[in-house]
Amino acid sequence: MAAATLPSREIAISSPDATAIPRKLKQCVLLIEDDEDAMHWVRHALKEYGNGRYKLEWVQCLSDGLRRLLNGGIDLILLDLGLGDCSSPFTEAWVRKAAPKVPLVVLSGDPAGQTESPLPSIEKRLVKGHVSPSGLVQAISDALGTGTPPKNLRN
Repeated sequence: MAAATLPSREIAISSPDATAIPRKLKQCVLLIEDDEDAMHWVRHALKEYGNGRYKLEWVQCLSDGLRRLLNGGIDLILLDLGLGDCSSPFTEAWVRKAAPKVPLVVLSGDPAGQTESPLPSIEKRLVKGHVSPSGLVQAISDALGTGTPPKNLRN
């Protein structure tokens, strides 16, 4: 049976260093986020601080994200908890069930929300508006276990 075509969109991330890394070696980051401005912010962070190491795919609802995860090839998930089709404590559990071994970084719009995840498989929880673009890329690098952060993140 052929795989279904998904509505995810690959977002081009170009930088002077991006051509130095073959496309197949880039790590695929799936952003499940319904806010286009937040997607642009993530794309900017990866472009400016990712040194061409990441490829971004974006879906705007949990159901599309779950379908995309089932096709594989995702190295890290960035998950917004306040999605139009699911805005519950179970959002993380659904994603974890679809991709149990893929690192998960949660993006929350609520600074008063939980700072610790009820699920032990969440690598990092970030609050939108309270994390810098370089901090986002550092969290991604940490969650992927890639060791040292990209050069322009080191002091």
